[in-house]
Amino acid sequence: MNYFLKRTKPSKKGEYLQIYISEYIPGKGSRNRSHIALGYVSDMIARGIADPVAYAERMVAELNDSKEKDAPQIGETSVSKNVGHFLLKAMIDSLSIDSDLAMMTSNRRFRYGFSSFLRAMIYAQVVDPGSKLMASERVIPNLYGCESFSYDQILDGVTYIGSDYQKFIELFNRHIQDVYPRRTGNVFFDCTNYYFEIDTEDGLRRKGPSKENRKSPIVGQALLLDADQIPLGMTLFPGNESEKPQLRRHIEDIKDRYDVEGRVVQVADKGLNCARNIYAAVREADDGYIFSKSVHGKNLSAVEKEWVLLDNENNVWVEKRDTSGKLVYKYKESSGKDSYTYSFKDDEGAEQTFTVREKRVVSYNPSLAAKQKREIMKEVDKAMRNITIKGLTREEFGDCAKYVEFEAKGRDGKKAKISPRIKQDKIDEDLRYAGYNLIVTSEVDKPGDEIYRIYHGLWRIEESFRIMKSYLLARPAFMRTADGIYGHFTVCYLALTVLRLLEIKVFKDELTPAEIIGFIRDYNVTESTNGTYINNATAGSVYRKIKEVLGLSKLGNLYLKKKNIDNFFRNVDLNTSN
Repeated sequence: MNYFLKRTKPSKKGEYLQIYISEYIPGKGSRNRSHIALGYVSDMIARGIADPVAYAERMVAELNDSKEKDAPQIGETSVSKNVGHFLLKAMIDSLSIDSDLAMMTSNRRFRYGFSSFLRAMIYAQVVDPGSKLMASERVIPNLYGCESFSYDQILDGVTYIGSDYQKFIELFNRHIQDVYPRRTGNVFFDCTNYYFEIDTEDGLRRKGPSKENRKSPIVGQALLLDADQIPLGMTLFPGNESEKPQLRRHIEDIKDRYDVEGRVVQVADKGLNCARNIYAAVREADDGYIFSKSVHGKNLSAVEKEWVLLDNENNVWVEKRDTSGKLVYKYKESSGKDSYTYSFKDDEGAEQTFTVREKRVVSYNPSLAAKQKREIMKEVDKAMRNITIKGLTREEFGDCAKYVEFEAKGRDGKKAKISPRIKQDKIDEDLRYAGYNLIVTSEVDKPGDEIYRIYHGLWRIEESFRIMKSYLLARPAFMRTADGIYGHFTVCYLALTVLRLLEIKVFKDELTPAEIIGFIRDYNVTESTNGTYINNATAGSVYRKIKEVLGLSKLGNLYLKKKNIDNFFRNVDLNTSN
């Protein structure tokens, strides 16, 4: 182990001094941790220490001298560094955002380059996501060639990002458009939310329907992807607001901000399918839509429900099978000549009715059917257990309440209480339609297989949410103010965008985000006593693909010189690989 002085960049209170210890832990590698926090230089001077830095350096020398002389020395700074984030740096370099970002933040007079700060936050969110304190003390200092920032600077910088987060998204979008022109003929939209373990709601964190069935206050997030499934925009909204209005707000904002011209086809699942959104798309924006629609419940007419299951010479199913002949899925489509009437109440409460031509495409997936049937029977079993317990309310039944009859009409038309009983007709209907999915679209001239393919591009937006939540640890946010929360999610969004650009534009969908993140986190080096670096990463198919695409001959060497590592950060040109 070895002691060294850590001097944190000046914050509002000035420079901060700490004595760190660097030690090797078998099986885990080198680790740095704070040993003595000496405090701010200004406070030390006030205590009578004339030269705090010299004083601290003497303490470090005394601590090191007190060790055994023959103990192995590993230097005055961390000897283990993450190098894998050179991929993130190369992608951000290719976008050339630095000059615009400098002008954008010039009126704040930060004591550091804000581009360096934003880059460091994106790197940290991918390499080792966690609290902002952890980023300051443990993550960013161990990024090769990366400038460090104090905890106060990180809090201040992230809050600044959140104070006008759409500008940062706009900045990236403008520069992405210059290098990787956007395709916005089809755009994919969905929403999720994040729960916060707090007792009291505030203006942003409000109680609402949680995706994870939590009772805590939540924050909603709307995400928009372009036709290549690369993030195009993000909005955050209070957790008690409906998701449905977010679609039209988001589309309007994106088209206005980026001067998107031409017709946009909006793609979303049944949670965003409502008459108001259809009206906004076809009547207000002259756009199109591809939405799914539930085959269960009251929203589908008896005629349409019957059509979903029909199989005759006028309703021919197209089957897609794998190489062994097993059915993967099948679909059929309507003529696209039928008109459908919708109605909704406008902002003044007046009823608005309109008619549109639509095509229907229904698909059946046997794997999905098996999964949904298992879920249905699980709820049925729960319902059957619950009806044997006296006094349970509808709310206490939870999701399985849809399979239970709780009340009946008396002779006078009033509700008469009865003992809860299973609704067998509802169970039979849900089992009958398990595995079926109905798509409704304004694109009546598009063939059914194309509509099916476009709609199922939504899997990428669902994956994006999983990446944000699982790999980038967007929750917990570790921020308390609304601007701080906005800033945190913006950093996560930008990290996701950079990863998607690498995945789709550089590696052509041959590497998954999980594989790219795994490489970035795994590619670490340890400095040896002779000034060379030992490559701690392990070889594999991901490493070989990155080496091949980027032409990095030294990437897999066990021994690396400083100039080799510097080459990864300075001379990787992603524009030549797209």
